Amino acid sequence: MVDAAEHSTEAEPLKGEETVVGVTSVTDPSPFKKSDCAGRLGMSHLSGWRTGTFLLSLFLCLTVVFAFSFILPCPVRPQYQRTWNRTIPGAVTYDFLAVEDATKDKVRDVFIIYKRSEGMANNTCTSEGLSAPCLFLLAVDGTDGETLWERPLSADFDWAVCGVGGLSETGTGCLIAHNDNLTAVDTHTGVILWQQLRTPVRGGDLPLVHLPDLDGDGATDFALVTHSPSQTVLAFVSGRTGDVIGSEVVVDSGTSLAHLPYITASGGQYLLLHKDSGLYAVGLWWLAGQAKSGLEVKLKKDKNWEERASSRPGHILIFESVSLRRVVEVRRSGRGSVSPLLLLTDSTITLLHENLLTASWSMNISNLLSAPAFGHYNTDEVPDLVIEEDIGNSTKRVVILDGHTGSALWEVRLQFTPQTPRPSSVLTINDYSVFMLWGQTPIHPNNTDVEEKSSYLLHPYHSNLLLERKSPFQHIIAFKATLLERSRHASYLVLTGQDGGQSDGVLPVTLTKRKIKDDVPESSVLRVGGAGGVVVSTDSEEYIKEIFYRLRFSNEPQ
Repeated sequence: MVDAAEHSTEAEPLKGEETVVGVTSVTDPSPFKKSDCAGRLGMSHLSGWRTGTFLLSLFLCLTVVFAFSFILPCPVRPQYQRTWNRTIPGAVTYDFLAVEDATKDKVRDVFIIYKRSEGMANNTCTSEGLSAPCLFLLAVDGTDGETLWERPLSADFDWAVCGVGGLSETGTGCLIAHNDNLTAVDTHTGVILWQQLRTPVRGGDLPLVHLPDLDGDGATDFALVTHSPSQTVLAFVSGRTGDVIGSEVVVDSGTSLAHLPYITASGGQYLLLHKDSGLYAVGLWWLAGQAKSGLEVKLKKDKNWEERASSRPGHILIFESVSLRRVVEVRRSGRGSVSPLLLLTDSTITLLHENLLTASWSMNISNLLSAPAFGHYNTDEVPDLVIEEDIGNSTKRVVILDGHTGSALWEVRLQFTPQTPRPSSVLTINDYSVFMLWGQTPIHPNNTDVEEKSSYLLHPYHSNLLLERKSPFQHIIAFKATLLERSRHASYLVLTGQDGGQSDGVLPVTLTKRKIKDDVPESSVLRVGGAGGVVVSTDSEEYIKEIFYRLRFSNEPQ
């Protein structure tokens, strides 16, 4: 017995005490039995309670989950039409095409302006007390092209901009400069928020938006600039009421060709003036102080920039040139990113460094047809440039320049007509863009229609190929490639018709939305050869098209 007990203890060392009890209980087994039964009974009750508690908790959790699944169902994504058209007969339109979410369904909607005696939503000019024909600001649903709202306005049209904050308590609004008025319209409802008679300064160019709350009414404000042969004038305007804050300010004496708002790396806010002698910067803080004493404290200035100022406070020379033709801001991705400037002269393109003190690169170029477009040909996160250069005989050279070095990355030669849209691009989830170009390839000898256009899709990873689709669009007034829904719904918008500033409206105005991938099956594959020449490709069309089908698009990082 002793050997057995010792053997048991070695074999199961953690049960040694139970083995000893078992040996001593031979003479009186009852204590062992009572203790064993009681222990097992207690453990049984405890396990039962645990099981019951677990099952009750599981039942309550499932009840809550199912209850909320019926009370708060998952949101249903809007079902959009891949392609839609909106036609307005007997009207004229303008080079204005904006996209904003008017219905708050996370799909952006489309805004255009046309001129006609009657609207498309049972509106007439005379019923609104306006002379016919008048303007109509039209908002259509991005999902199907149906009318959301329409706002009659007095003619004629000067400019418009949508997405302006501070105009509406419920979101953004549109500013329209027309006739003798400056009108703010709610993006979501089409209701006129305010309307002010235009002074000469309110007849200026597109406004400087996203200014802080200068008048203390809880809404962001904006500024308007007017250029005349004798001077440049600025006025700060309340976003909530349209009233001028303080007084108008003479920014500069003499001729200024254009202006551009700019924010430095330290957050300083400046107005850039394009003059005959070059590019200058004027501190908005200084202009605000001139408009109303004490107002300057609400705007920031850059210490490094102010050290370069001339004897006149706030006036800084950025770039001196008598042949400066255009100034373009290169918007960088990400919050807090500083935007470099692209300067176009008669013979060069120069990219200024982010501090605007030195040039990052410069290259020779001439006869540009339009302002540069931007996209990501490579994945270095620096926007690349798409420029169109007129090389004669109705032929243009389309070149993609590396945004970091200025070197040519890709080029093609296409024929063009005066109304050919400028290039555009849409970013993919792989951090490169798909580019959309317009023109006409010289490989169709039987083509006698000089107005015929084609659209082209370029994939940077297959840059020796182009997808060409014969375009049915004529008289294109405006074009935009964009995402109508965040990270999806990559489409392009085309507005066709007659220009409201040049004709009376015989042809219809048509707004078309088309999904970019829907162009792929209707396209043919072309090969880009040396020096940008184009020939018919011998590659498998299905293989190339499948590459475009697999694309997934993305928004620019915020």
